[in-house]
Amino acid sequence: MRASVIVVNLNGEPFIYDCLSALQKQSYSDFEVIIVDNGSKDNSCKAIRARFPEMRLIELKQNQGFASACSIGLREARGEEILVLNNDAIPDRDWLKALIFALDKDEKIGMVASRVINKKTQKLESAGIYPARNGLVYLYQPEYPEQEQEVFGACGIAGLYRGRMIKELGFYPEDFFIYYEDADLAYRAKRAGWKAVYCPSAIVYHLGSETTERLGIKTYYLARNRLRSIIRNWELNLVIKNLLWIFAYELASFLGGVINAPLSALRARIDFFKALSLDLRLRKDNFKKTSLGFDLGKWLSKDYPGIIKLWKERR
Repeated sequence: MRASVIVVNLNGEPFIYDCLSALQKQSYSDFEVIIVDNGSKDNSCKAIRARFPEMRLIELKQNQGFASACSIGLREARGEEILVLNNDAIPDRDWLKALIFALDKDEKIGMVASRVINKKTQKLESAGIYPARNGLVYLYQPEYPEQEQEVFGACGIAGLYRGRMIKELGFYPEDFFIYYEDADLAYRAKRAGWKAVYCPSAIVYHLGSETTERLGIKTYYLARNRLRSIIRNWELNLVIKNLLWIFAYELASFLGGVINAPLSALRARIDFFKALSLDLRLRKDNFKKTSLGFDLGKWLSKDYPGIIKLWKERR
């Protein structure tokens, strides 16, 4: 089997049915669908078994997080390549076909990013991900979204990963739970010499944060995992060089978090320091796989986001 599509579900009624129906209608056929349910309390598992019997459903007793659920799906996968698709994302009929075609152009391509369009606004949401000098990893929106191009990494909303790359580097960091797991993998992959490309013909329509908004966990995990990803993946000289920008973003992020969710904002920083020793050990492993000529500094965006834009987004 060429590919396995992993869909993580948590109380996904009714939008997951549109996602799975779109997978049934793909023009590409050599793939399987693995749904990992994170302890849903709604009727979605029962409905999935009845409506999509050809798909494999793994039911977990409790929410283990997006990253861990993806890893569980990976262990059950039979496909040569691995795809991740959010349960509130609806792929176009040729989505999978386009991603596989893009991957096969170059054996050094390890990640392929989809063209993610926000279903509510009909505007481009993501053409992959990029890191910024303030430590943020953001959804990339190119000036010319019709053009295929190299990017930093694939977004976990809808991304394709070469199976050989995952075997070499590992998959998402399970202890991140959710958010920045795709960024951490992109950091490791680029450092090891793998390429990432954006495929404009691989279209996905995304509702956006349907699960996490209900759980109220964005403030905590976005803040904690951004800092952890810097520790694991940035050279010390880059941290020092961009310390002002990192601090400015951290201050704005913390103040915004205090206004909206003060306990989550504070706990995120405390837990970051608790995980520091672990992240420093993993950092050593990551840096051992640095390819000749790799320069993370060349990939750091210098114009995103502006302070005014950042403050509006946090509000």
